[in-house]
Amino acid sequence: MTVIVGLTMSLNGRDIIPIVFCLVLGTFAGTALRIEGRVNDLLNRLNTSYLSGKYNVEGFLVASTLFCVGSMTIIGSLKDGLYNDATLIQTKSVMDAFAAFLLASRYGLPVLFSAVTVFAFQCVLTLFSKNLTFLTAERMMNNIDGVGGIIVVAIGLNLLKLKTMMTIDMLPALVLIVLYGLWR
Repeated sequence: MTVIVGLTMSLNGRDIIPIVFCLVLGTFAGTALRIEGRVNDLLNRLNTSYLSGKYNVEGFLVASTLFCVGSMTIIGSLKDGLYNDATLIQTKSVMDAFAAFLLASRYGLPVLFSAVTVFAFQCVLTLFSKNLTFLTAERMMNNIDGVGGIIVVAIGLNLLKLKTMMTIDMLPALVLIVLYGLWR
């Protein structure tokens, strides 16, 4: 299901060459900065310190990335902040809840902790929405969907154990596609 959602999102991308370029460059930057390794190290330390080492942090990473990547998160948060219209973000929350139940059946309790990350990310977008209206341009959203969709496909392939990809290292590609949209 995750792969299908990601493919659907990625098909929204309009500027294919910049999307691929941003993904390659963003993944290279993320790998060079060891983003996923550092996040894993931090979560493993927290797990060892506070949870007696009982939980695998992979569920937290998968759920946080899956629920924060995509245009529904961005547009829903912006609509809530700009127009006081929370319907899209509420719809996304219901969809995320169903996905969280499915993920929790595989990963357990760490999926629950992703709610903190998602809540913080959406709150920041909502609170600063007046300064982020440039993200609502159709072409910008389509390209964010394109990059985010490919990251979601990578998450799906990881879930299916078909391919192991460092999806957290791919996240700088989202920043690069936004910068491309601003430059364009």
